[in-house]
This record gives sequence, structure tokens and C-alpha cells, in this order.
Amino acid sequence: MKIAVIGAGSIGSRHARILQDLKHEVVVVSSQSNSQFGKAKYKSISDAIRHDKFEYVVVASRTSQHINDLNELCNAKFAGSVLIEKPIFTSNQKIAKNNFDFVGVGYNLRFHPAILWLQTVLPQLGKISSANFYVGQYLPTWRDNNDYRISSSAKIASGGGVLRDLSHELDLARHFFGDWSHLTASGGKFSNLEIETDDTFSILMKTKACSAVSIQLNYLDRIKQRNITINGDNGTIKVDLISGTAQFNETKQSFELQPDQTYIAEHIAMIAKDAATLCTFDEALAVVETIDAIGKASNKQKWIKR
Repeated sequence: MKIAVIGAGSIGSRHARILQDLKHEVVVVSSQSNSQFGKAKYKSISDAIRHDKFEYVVVASRTSQHINDLNELCNAKFAGSVLIEKPIFTSNQKIAKNNFDFVGVGYNLRFHPAILWLQTVLPQLGKISSANFYVGQYLPTWRDNNDYRISSSAKIASGGGVLRDLSHELDLARHFFGDWSHLTASGGKFSNLEIETDDTFSILMKTKACSAVSIQLNYLDRIKQRNITINGDNGTIKVDLISGTAQFNETKQSFELQPDQTYIAEHIAMIAKDAATLCTFDEALAVVETIDAIGKASNKQKWIKR
């Protein structure tokens, strides 16, 4: 398959490398002359579509650029599959009328084997009383050979900030427990990191299936953590996504996780047009709406109601 990857940053280069390893022909589209993956063949999407025929396009530019890139694909009448990196937009947006035949959004954590296991065992927990999602990672050491101070994470104009960078947890909370009805939050830039974006957020929400969902996100953990704890009538489930382990009461599970495994599974699902696990466009828009509501709740220091 011939695939275009739009964006030459760390995530675009990662997608390009993985797709090439999967034996696809990969073309990088970027206004930058070179990506970490290699030389960009085209400077613009319209130029790429005019001169080449692609079956699949990955939009991996900066979040703030996604809407322009998608509209350019629409205007070029691209009719293949499109994967858009998360978060889909910096704010709620509408794209132009399009001919895309399949669309997914890059919440690849849904393909983590521990998350797939959790999806199968969660009904056994009975009525859910509480759920906690925690993720923390130190931004200066997050991306190899990148100065965090000039990264997209550090810039408001690029769509950075911990709420957007670590929005996997917002997607997973909705994926498992449905839409929220009420939420409140506290967050902002609380550390001495040299960034202009938020570095910490604590969120509390009430959803259809759980009346107490708490989500904590930060750029500050020197000990990288990503875990989920869920309590229900029939016990407790704990999942550690870094170590690849899980526990349901006294029963323990261990999962083998290979490098890039979740990204590979995501691309295989996109190419097969298998929507079972992929995040849809509408689901990703719901995450954007949630991020907007969290920002309002934090600024006003009040509960937001749908």
C-alpha cells in the first residue's frame, strides 16, 4: 500500500518508520525539508495528491494544524482512509465535505493488551462505584534528542499541554464508562518547567456508568506511571500500563508488550477498516469537548453540567 504521512515531527516519523517496517511504501509530506524518518518528498498535501495516488493518509502534524491539513485533503478530493493523530483538534471544529472512505483517530492505547483484557473482564466487576486514571511522565526526558522547551507540548499555539498530550485517559474514561454528565477540575502550570502550557490537571467527573471517575495527568513524574484502578460490587481491578500487569482481586495477569505494538495494531485495524477498537471521529470530538469543559471548570472553579 502507498501511504502518505503528513508531519515530520517525532510522531510523524514514528508512524512512517512503523509503516515502512510493515512493508508499505511511505511518503512523508512536510514543509520541513527533512524529518527524523527521512527526506520529505512533498511540501504540501495538494502537491502530494496531485502527483501521487495514496490509499491511506496519516495526519501527524501539530494538533493546531490538523484542521487545515484535513480541509486540504478534502479539497484535493482524497477518497482513501485517514488516521488523525490525537487529539483531533485544539477546539471543536468541522471539516469540509469529504470523500474519505474510513476515518480513525490515534488513541492507540485502546490496543494495549491490558486495555483489551480490561474490556473483557470489566462486566464481571458488577456495578462500578469508582474509577481512577493516573498518568505522569517527565516532559524534559519524554522525547529522545528533543528540547522540551521548543516542542509542541510547550507551546499553546501548537495545541500543547498535558490535557491534550495525555488525553488517552479522557478517551479511555469515556470508552469504558460513557459520556460525563457533570465534571470539575483543577489544573494549570504549577511547576518550574520552561513551558507556557499546563503541566498538571486533576479531574473529577460523573458518567453514565460510574458516579466517581477521577483522572490525574501531569508532565512532572520522574517515575513514569500510567495506571487504572476500578472498584465495583464484585471487587477491584488494577491495571499498570507501564509494566503490562493487571490484577482482578487476587488473580494477577501479565502481558507481553513489544515496542510499537499498539501503533502496529492501530495501523493494521485502519488498513483492514476494522472499526471494532479504533476511536472514531465523533468519539474524538467528544474528547475535545471534554477538554474544553475541563478548562472552563478549572478557570471558574465550579462544576460543569451538560
